Amino acid sequence: MSDFRDYLGSRALSRGLTLSVLLLGVTFWASWSVIVVLLAKSNLHLSPVQLLSLVAIAGASGAVSKLLGTLLANILGRWMPTVIATLMLLISIISFVQFSAVQLSYPILVALAAGSGIGCMMFASAFDLTRQSKIMTPLPLSMSLVIGMTIFSLFLAQLVVPLLATWQLAAVDSTLILERSSGHFFSRIEAGQAILLNNFSFVWAILFGLTAILSAAAALWSNHKQSLPKVTLRKLLTHNGHVWYCSILYNMTFGSFIGFTMALPLMLEFVFGYSTLILVWMGPFIALLARPFGRWLATIFGGALITQVSLLLMMIFGALAGRYMYFAQHGATELYFEPFFISMLGLIFTSALGNGSVVVSMTKVFPRTYTHRVLIWAGTIAMLGAVYLPLRFAWALQSQNMDTVYIDFIVFYVIGFLLNGFVYLRRHGQFYNP
Repeated sequence: MSDFRDYLGSRALSRGLTLSVLLLGVTFWASWSVIVVLLAKSNLHLSPVQLLSLVAIAGASGAVSKLLGTLLANILGRWMPTVIATLMLLISIISFVQFSAVQLSYPILVALAAGSGIGCMMFASAFDLTRQSKIMTPLPLSMSLVIGMTIFSLFLAQLVVPLLATWQLAAVDSTLILERSSGHFFSRIEAGQAILLNNFSFVWAILFGLTAILSAAAALWSNHKQSLPKVTLRKLLTHNGHVWYCSILYNMTFGSFIGFTMALPLMLEFVFGYSTLILVWMGPFIALLARPFGRWLATIFGGALITQVSLLLMMIFGALAGRYMYFAQHGATELYFEPFFISMLGLIFTSALGNGSVVVSMTKVFPRTYTHRVLIWAGTIAMLGAVYLPLRFAWALQSQNMDTVYIDFIVFYVIGFLLNGFVYLRRHGQFYNP
């Protein structure tokens, strides 16, 4: 019995539960990239602007929650996983009830999207694990685990949610009906079948319930005290300009990945009308491969150099995607789906590649004590990509000029290319080729 209590109070279990709540919470948040596509195919008949707005609301929820998490992590300490898991359990139950209701209204969907990002509060606690890990542990690797979990959560959501939403259970019913065919990784789903979004909420409610119970037990039996950071984010923002430089580069890479991955499924649905849920999981999947590859290249050739190459490739793929989007809107749409989708995969791959190299650069620019705080701030800014990009596409969709969105991003990448070259690749700069 004493061995079991010791295990409950161990740091290993505490870290495992922290990462588990983060993974479940971010997956729940990322599920809205798929939910909106299923709603677009349903008999609810929401407008494209309404659906893209739901993605933006969910994105804003994640960004705000991630920032609030830095405050709550210091206040709640070891109880943070328990509180967040319990809150997400309640949100999952509410989602299950609403998705099972006879009538589902748009204001209810707005409220559900606004509460979906609460699990993102766990980022601060997860990054604190990298600060508390042993000195001999390579910092980029430990931080990459936390950042990589975001990518894996998007992959998991886009793979699992379509499967669960079309999994017919005798005890679960829904008034949402597919009016156009859809699908998932394993098969195509024809029109006329029920959309069971409550299935996903039900499964995640069980998982959040289990983690909440285990987290409470671990917090009760824990002996260790949580050491609070000595460096405040406000001090970093006002005293170190490199926090802003690195945040811009982080936003260009990771922010682009998050924004395009969240908006791509719905964008493909509006422009091409295919059953794209069979394919969209490929984006976060290749990002899972690209990010550690970018980190590995950065340790060999330098973080700033790999970031520069990545930004250049992002300009090229962005230009190609914009070109094929233009042709798809003004020609035979079906001819341009494959080249457009491949261009988007290239953009997602290179943005994840560049993110891996940016994090390596940050470990050279900032002392280890500071790096996890800078990453929390930069990651919060990057999540705004899931706010800006859906809103920008909604605006462009009204004028039928969705290709112009890519002009914005190409200009943004050019600015980042010049900034990275001037600050980190000048031979006499403070951090030359870090």
